[in-house]
Amino acid sequence: MQNLSLLIKIIHISAGATALISGLLAILFRKRVNTHKPFGRIYFWSMTVIFVSAIYMAFVKFNVFLFCVSFFTYYACLTAYRALRLKRLHLNQEPDRVDWIIEAFFGSMHLAFVGFAVLKLYNAQYTLGTISLVFGLLGLQGNYSTIMRLKKRLAFKNYWLLAHISGMLGSYIGAITAFTVNNHERIPLPPIVLWLGPTVLIVPLIVYETKQQAKKAGKLTHTQKVSA
Repeated sequence: MQNLSLLIKIIHISAGATALISGLLAILFRKRVNTHKPFGRIYFWSMTVIFVSAIYMAFVKFNVFLFCVSFFTYYACLTAYRALRLKRLHLNQEPDRVDWIIEAFFGSMHLAFVGFAVLKLYNAQYTLGTISLVFGLLGLQGNYSTIMRLKKRLAFKNYWLLAHISGMLGSYIGAITAFTVNNHERIPLPPIVLWLGPTVLIVPLIVYETKQQAKKAGKLTHTQKVSA
């Protein structure tokens, strides 16, 4: 058991380092498609390995933070990846069954986080309750946005790109936050900086990029939209 846990921890750390580096390079080369795509693929599959290994580690250590952030982060990454396969929703393309399965599975988990949070807050376990509640509500907000897109409630011509940008950068925030919080003893910064620093740094980039891309593409006209 100890050998298995050590092996999974090594795999998790290696995948984490790969994701942080490839994610940064994908961001830096976001305007160079031929360079961006390979780094993006490496980032996605690294995040997949992180998700699977983190779930195991969270159960072994009963680490609620790791469990919650793993689901939230991977959901954002997975839906951002799938957005690239759904570029023609406004032209009668239908979502694949896997897209609805993703929403049902992760949506159920996000609801479970909220239920768990209510239970913990009721029992005055405020730290666990707050962490679970925050990630549960953020996850449900992501579910709502994605479901609206799958149901073809579309506003901008490049709706798929906006979903990809916000999802991938959102998942990168989660990855960096998990790294900084889990290594707080080695990082000489106040806890509040470790928790919120990645969000403060990257959210403005999300807002800037999505606004620029939305403005560049423009809104879908009434005749271009497909009724849900």
